Amino acid sequence: MAPFALSHTTTGGERLYALDAEAARCGLQVGQSVSDAKALEPMLQLRPADPAGDIRRLAALARGCGRWSPWTAPDPGRPGEDGVLLEITGCAHLFGGEDALLAETLGALRRQGHSAHGAIAPTIGLAWGLARHVAPGRPTGQVITDDITTALAPLPVAALRIGDTAATLRRFGLKRIGDILDLPRASLTRRFGRALVDRLDQATGRTREVLNPLQPVTPFRARTRYVDALLLLDGLKQGVHDTATGLCEALEQAGRGVTRLDLHLFRVDGKTHLLTLGTAAPARDARHIARLFNEKLDRAEIDIGFGIEMIELTARATDRLGERQDGLVDDGRIDETDLARLTDRLVVRLGESKVQRAARRASHQPERAALWRPAMNASVHAMPARAGSGRSMLAVAEPVPTGALLPPPCRPLLILARPEPAEAVAEIPDGPPRSFVWRRVRHQVDRAEGPERLAPEWWREGLWQAERPARTRDYFRVETREGRRFWLYRDGLYGLETTRPQWFVHGAS
Repeated sequence: MAPFALSHTTTGGERLYALDAEAARCGLQVGQSVSDAKALEPMLQLRPADPAGDIRRLAALARGCGRWSPWTAPDPGRPGEDGVLLEITGCAHLFGGEDALLAETLGALRRQGHSAHGAIAPTIGLAWGLARHVAPGRPTGQVITDDITTALAPLPVAALRIGDTAATLRRFGLKRIGDILDLPRASLTRRFGRALVDRLDQATGRTREVLNPLQPVTPFRARTRYVDALLLLDGLKQGVHDTATGLCEALEQAGRGVTRLDLHLFRVDGKTHLLTLGTAAPARDARHIARLFNEKLDRAEIDIGFGIEMIELTARATDRLGERQDGLVDDGRIDETDLARLTDRLVVRLGESKVQRAARRASHQPERAALWRPAMNASVHAMPARAGSGRSMLAVAEPVPTGALLPPPCRPLLILARPEPAEAVAEIPDGPPRSFVWRRVRHQVDRAEGPERLAPEWWREGLWQAERPARTRDYFRVETREGRRFWLYRDGLYGLETTRPQWFVHGAS
């Protein structure tokens, strides 16, 4: 078999990125130039490396290791030396003890085609060193429970994760960690830097090192493991419902509802599927959650493979959800819970970007007071609409800071997205319009109410109205002789901001 290697281009030219066993036996080394490697082994087969793809695959492998612990993290290293860190505190007894857990983990990884070594230790540093620096004659899986110093001493200094500092230590004759364990910390810091002492303290347990998990730590998580893997979609849907039931029980005890959920499906062959959904309002109804995920399962065309052996539901975001009292009489009002569930189903079917809700923005300008937000935006909350309100006062709105804005007056049923210019006849300086021409039609005003004066948002001048400076607006509600009602405003104060005020039609009833 011809030796095989991956190569990548660096600042020093094209170099070897990873080697197979045959290439390593030929004396080739990672980081060696491709030209030198070809000179040593003319039969070398090369393919371009994909470092970004390696990182993605390592993250997928770490996510797949979630079947043994909910807290896993990818640990990238040199090519061919990548690893995964697992926090197994409180998990080992579920698999028959630490030895059985380690054996099961390494066995599963090797069946997937990986060359795996592992170790269980009280500190991350010791476990990392034992797994990556296996001495000849020692087992590839070790479990260290208490004597950290004895296990750490025979390891090479490179096991401390100190990079190029390891080569410097070896030049001074310090080849093993045991050679520096008893040396004064001040001398080590002065000669080799603070990083060496920090890593040494982390490995020995003097300084705590925290694992940064791939999945955020959450108190609301439910799992269901199966002795016989699930092979049919109907069984998978039932399993999602059972898992959601356990999650909702925990949420109910805490008085919380879920707003963002992750569903992890662990296949027998080590691969995982991740489905995510959000809810328009906090929810803890297992049937509703299962129904949403079932629709996603139907559309995602999940490849079950040889079967799903574990289902996990994680509440990534939650909110308070108290008990709800139903009314005794049906008064015809829309049930907020039903509206939220309808929104959830529409989002699952159409996508989050396709389902939006109207929201209120803190602005005095009517055309800026309303906007559209994604229906799953947690910052948008329901607010009751006032009778007779238009698009500037909407049924779903952002909470306005106390004292920031007073509730706006009633607006017309129709507010134009952009005010349209009109020609008006009015008394100077601030009288209501007597007549106006809009869209080539003249209207005679019979009644007028106003003005409602809106000051310009001076802090936004030049941003949202860059074509001209913002001016004060005087709004009038008018009724024509034909009985039609319009909402007009005069742009600019006569004599102070302009000598020729302009009129605009902004709404109609």
